[in-house]
Amino acid sequence: MTVGSKIKNCKVIATYFGVRRHYPYDCNDTIQVLKDSIQNEIELDPGVDNLDVILVNHDCGVNEGNRYLQSLDGKEIFCGTVRVVTREWDDGKGISLGSFDYAFKKLQDEYDYWFFQEDDYKLIKPNYYINGVKIMEEDSKVGFVGYDMKTTINSVKNQQYIELKIAQILFYIPILIWGYGKYLKRYNRTIRDAIKLIKEYKWYCAGGMMGLTTQTNLKKVVSRYGRLPHPKVPNPQHTKKFKAVKQNFFYIIDILLVIFYMPFWGK
Repeated sequence: MTVGSKIKNCKVIATYFGVRRHYPYDCNDTIQVLKDSIQNEIELDPGVDNLDVILVNHDCGVNEGNRYLQSLDGKEIFCGTVRVVTREWDDGKGISLGSFDYAFKKLQDEYDYWFFQEDDYKLIKPNYYINGVKIMEEDSKVGFVGYDMKTTINSVKNQQYIELKIAQILFYIPILIWGYGKYLKRYNRTIRDAIKLIKEYKWYCAGGMMGLTTQTNLKKVVSRYGRLPHPKVPNPQHTKKFKAVKQNFFYIIDILLVIFYMPFWGK
């Protein structure tokens, strides 16, 4: 426990004001999303008596977005305050997972429970936080409570892993073209490991990497691996706004990109 006998809780929200392949497409969209998100944090009861929201800005140099984020620092929400931290761009390495790692290393001794979320998610059910805490308290074998698990649960329940095999084939040439050939063995190994977990009826990932865990669990990961998993490969910014296309197309791209980055999370 961090302060006396009082359990301290936080939620880390990773954000970025550059161009994206889906909504929020740019800085203006991201600001609107964050305005809605903060209003939600003001109104929604998480079920615990304290909860700070830590906004982590992966700073790509968009001053308008940076100024807006700083205006939120110290803002009161339902049962806590907003804290803003900024990490350097560093060629885009780490994406959201890198921001989660940065926040934990910076503030790890200040909070007992940690919730991780990307900025384009919005939780709407009251008591969502305390419900996750209860799951962890009731079963010592639970290390992480995922909050976006539909795709993973369906894959495991129905033993569906053909998408992983297809992705393994589709990304073979792009990996070589993009200059990541040295990661090819690790990429293939990661897909094999994911398929193995599905066959064993085990959960292999949480959508958006969103979920709840403890300071103790996170410290164990950092102690063993030196950091929370994230891809330490360059992720250059796009300079032009993406145009909206059919949702199914972006769904496929999203799945493939997540699968592509998985091998780099731990290295």
